Formats: sequence, C-alpha cells, structure tokens
Amino acid sequence: MSEPFIYFSTYAVREGHLDEALDSCRDVARLVESREPRMLVFHFFADESGRQITCLQVHAESESMANHMSLISEHLARSGSWLESFSNAVALGEAPAVMTQWYQEAGEQLARFPRHVAGVTRVGAPVG
Repeated sequence: MSEPFIYFSTYAVREGHLDEALDSCRDVARLVESREPRMLVFHFFADESGRQITCLQVHAESESMANHMSLISEHLARSGSWLESFSNAVALGEAPAVMTQWYQEAGEQLARFPRHVAGVTRVGAPVG
C-alpha cells in the first residue's frame, strides 16, 4: 500500500496584491478539482490581515504531488507578482524529486518528514 503525502506552506502576499493572490488560489483550486483525482484534500486559508495564505494538500501518494507540481508550473511562474515569500513549508511523506528540486532552485526551505510511522485516512462525511 502506498503512503499518503501531505504538504502545507504559508505564502506571504505582497502589499496591495491580495485580490490577485486570492484569484490565483481559486484558479489553482479549480484546476485541482478538474484534473487531479488523486488529490484528497486541497484548501487555501487566508489570515485576517490579508498578508498570508496557507495551503494544505493531502495526496493519496507522493506521485500525486509530482503530478500537481507539473500541472501548476504555469501558475507558479506567474505567482511572483503577488507572492513575497514562502514559510513553514512542510512535506510529510517522501517528497518527490521535482518538489525538492523546485525548493532548492527557488532558494526556499522545505522541512521534510519522509518516514510515515502510523495513521488513519478518512475522507468524506463521518459515518454514524
């Protein structure tokens, strides 16, 4: 059985670019919904100030993250107009090479926890 891959990161939004950032997040969410069936959970949340957005992703396995990286490459290339920096980027599970390479090339930090120890995955409404 393959292990899940979980990723989250916080993005600092450039002053005055919140609307652009939110539109970009919504575009990516629509792309995920239409083209990434192995993505189990995908959400963006913004703080009250409008200066930070956090993304949470739960993939069925790390290959799904590699697929996601290739699908959003165009969005990543355009994010420079609103994205000031990354922080708190965490990969839970074996990060695909394309992801670790992207972080290295971008000069950003990615905390990695590659060993899955134990857990339960439930998706959908609770039973009972």
